[in-house]
Amino acid sequence: MGTGTGINPFAHQYPFTEARSTSIDSATLLAALLASECFDEISNVEDFGSVRDYIVGHGRSDADGRLAFWVYSTGLHGPFHETEEGTIERHGLLVTIERRAKVQDAMRRIREESSIGGIGHVHIAAA
Repeated sequence: MGTGTGINPFAHQYPFTEARSTSIDSATLLAALLASECFDEISNVEDFGSVRDYIVGHGRSDADGRLAFWVYSTGLHGPFHETEEGTIERHGLLVTIERRAKVQDAMRRIREESSIGGIGHVHIAAA
């Protein structure tokens, strides 16, 4: 896939240093990942203190030190709940963190993205 100039316009777009997905642009994928139950679910209790502890303790990282987990709002347990009106509300954030990413950067991004509502994804690149 070229531009006719011999320059590939996609050559420097991967790996991404930052990524973000919302339920609007990737609802099916995020729902499938949620259904897999492959990720630890971490509550945002105590101003995201448990999330920070999970990151610092390296949670359930892979062999290369990367982390992937769900953050959900305290009291809502998991990625969705049924409202009193009988509708389903989704909530939570899939977090992926590269090895050597700064904890402070990860926490800032997780707090920012968690305030959006719905389900989404945020990727934190290595520093």
